[in-house]
Amino acid sequence: MKLDKIGGKFFDACEKLFANHGRWSVVGSILLVIIIIGTGGFYISQHKLNKQDSPKVVQAVQIKQQLEAKKVVIKQNHNTQNISDKELVLYNTMHKMINTKIVAEDGKIWGEIEITDDKCDQLINDVSKSGYPDKVVLLEFLTRWRNKDFKNGVEEHNYLWDGLNGTLGKAKSLR
Repeated sequence: MKLDKIGGKFFDACEKLFANHGRWSVVGSILLVIIIIGTGGFYISQHKLNKQDSPKVVQAVQIKQQLEAKKVVIKQNHNTQNISDKELVLYNTMHKMINTKIVAEDGKIWGEIEITDDKCDQLINDVSKSGYPDKVVLLEFLTRWRNKDFKNGVEEHNYLWDGLNGTLGKAKSLR
C-alpha cells in the first residue's frame, strides 16, 4: 500500500513538472546533469589518478622496486643435470621404495614400492652397468637398503626427491 502511495506521489509530481516546464526541458536538464557527471568523472580518472604521487601509482612503483631488488635463487640440482629417461625411471622407483620408510613434512607420499632383496639386487645390477653421474651414491643407498639399514632414510629420500625436483612430500623423519 505504501509503495502505491509513494509511486502515486512521484507520478503526480512528474506530471506537474512536465505541465509547468515542458517535457523537453526536463529531458534536456537530465541529459545535461549526466553529461556533467560523466565529464567530471572522466577528468578525475585521467588526471588525478595518474599523478605520480597518487596512492595507486606510488604503490605500483613500490611493488616494482621490490621485485627488481629481490634476488632470484636458482635451485642447484646436483643429482640430475642432464637426467636420461632411464635414470628418471630409476630415481622414481628408488624414491617410491624409500617412501615406505619416511614421514613427509606435509603428509604427502607419492607412491610406494616395497623394498625387497630382489628389487635391490635388480637395481644394484642396473646402476652398476650405468654411467650415471651419481652412480656411487645410488649404489650406497641400494646396498644399505639390501642390508635393511634405513637410518639415513630421510637424507636418502630427500636426495632422490631433490633429483626429481620435488616440491611436495619432503621427508622429515622415519616411520
